[in-house]
Amino acid sequence: MPLSIAEHLNRIHYKIETKPSVARSHCPQYPSMFSIFPRRFLPRLVHNYRPLCKYSVLQQPLLPDDFMNKLPEKLISRGNGLKPTTAANQLDTLYLHNKLVQNGFTSEQGNVIIDLLLDTLDQDFFRTYNDKFLRKMELENQSHLFNAAETELKYAVQNSREQSLNERTLELMQLDRDLNSFNDQLNELIINLLTKDSKVEFNDRKIENTLLHRDINLRLKDCNNKIGTKINGHIKSEIENLRWQTTRSGLLAVLILVFFIMSGVSISKRINTENGKPVEVILHTVDPEESDLESLLSDDEQGNVRSGKNNNASSC
Repeated sequence: MPLSIAEHLNRIHYKIETKPSVARSHCPQYPSMFSIFPRRFLPRLVHNYRPLCKYSVLQQPLLPDDFMNKLPEKLISRGNGLKPTTAANQLDTLYLHNKLVQNGFTSEQGNVIIDLLLDTLDQDFFRTYNDKFLRKMELENQSHLFNAAETELKYAVQNSREQSLNERTLELMQLDRDLNSFNDQLNELIINLLTKDSKVEFNDRKIENTLLHRDINLRLKDCNNKIGTKINGHIKSEIENLRWQTTRSGLLAVLILVFFIMSGVSISKRINTENGKPVEVILHTVDPEESDLESLLSDDEQGNVRSGKNNNASSC
């Protein structure tokens, strides 16, 4: 599970406190930035960062004018590093007083000289040291600590974001896989339902086609019977007509045959009577010139010549 930002801040605070070499390597005498704020306010400060984004800049409370001037003093007063000091705290006034007395000054003169020296050092050095140098060092130290904490916080937030993004990606992939499985199951159910419906419809169509086939077969048988009856009736009538025509043709053929027989008998009698007369023999003499001419002529021409001679003989 990704850690919250408050837990990251607490871990960073713990690291800074337990590892001073990392957070206080440059200025170990100064406290960390998180020591300024109480530990109990860190989760509240972190958990309240989101609602601040919902308000505009005009709705946020205005800071006091002397906030930036008092901030270094607060940081210095709350820190554990170098504190504001004076010349009286840094100089050994007793040693200086004894030196002045040894050199011929009276005790009162030594006190006055020491007071003037302390006032001069406070005005010329320690005031500038307290106002500029210590504040600048503390601000730089706090800025360094803040940048380090900001870097660690950014790194922790980036890791948390990447981890959360990876988890969301895995969840999205799981949801996509589940969606695909549900889609496959739904498609399978739809296919099964359509298959069942198609089978039922196919069976209904098959039964209807069977009934229709039987009806058509009955009609075909009825038509076949009617057609067979009509054909048999026509065939019988045609057979009767053919029988009558055949009988009539046979009688006619017998009559014609009798007629031809009678004609043949009469013709044969006439031929016999003609054959009973004496036969006349015609003699024909062939000249040598005609034999030579026949040898020169072709077969067709010889046949024509012979037929001409026969015609002449018959005419005679």
